[in-house]
Amino acid sequence: MSNRAWMPLHIADYLSDTGHLTAAEHGAYLLMIMHYWQNGGLPDNERLIARIARLTADQWEESREVLAMLFGPGWTHKRIDAELSKADEIIEKRRAAAGARYNKSKSNANAEQVQSKCSDTGASPLTDNLSTSSLHSEADQKKREREDSVFQSWFETWPTFASDDADKAYAVWVSLSEDDRSAVVASTPSYIATVKASKRDTWASAEKYLAKRLWTRAKARASPDTFAVGQPSRHQTREEYLAAELRRSERSFQ
Repeated sequence: MSNRAWMPLHIADYLSDTGHLTAAEHGAYLLMIMHYWQNGGLPDNERLIARIARLTADQWEESREVLAMLFGPGWTHKRIDAELSKADEIIEKRRAAAGARYNKSKSNANAEQVQSKCSDTGASPLTDNLSTSSLHSEADQKKREREDSVFQSWFETWPTFASDDADKAYAVWVSLSEDDRSAVVASTPSYIATVKASKRDTWASAEKYLAKRLWTRAKARASPDTFAVGQPSRHQTREEYLAAELRRSERSFQ
């Protein structure tokens, strides 16, 4: 099961394949392929497929054959299956990279412990000192593990993570303070919601979001005081105003 927040849509190919559809069939087809993307396929029961497509029984009977031509046998979809395989491969590479970072940090911690010397004599540490050093090393290692885990969990929520460079984003992540990292995790859902409300079709990469500290801009724009001073148009909703302010903020940092 995929359960991804976004899916690739090749507009030229889509329009080429669906130029014969009615407006209602376009909507039905998009709902079907979005369900396919999130769940890895469509159900066997065509009544359920019709419900997914938001078509009545009469509409389904009229449009079924046209929609079926866009799928393979058993309502399979070769293009989406290929994209799902590609996305899963990217996810595995990201996880492998996170594991490599973890193993590297663990190896470095062990090397530091072995190479540690008493500062006054240069001799190897005594047993008591070694125990203390080992405790510090274990604490540092656990801290690194937590940082890697938090980053990976956050990174996989970012809408463009499948195509982003995880190592570059991680390099910026570790340069942030603990308070900043906590703020990033806490503010990301509202940032994503605001961008979606703006109906934009482009997103900042995870690396840019961190490096440009865009979460601080989103927070500042979303504060009640800022909203009051900004004097939104009487025809704008609060969400529309915040989305417009967010776009202006991001352009100023490009």
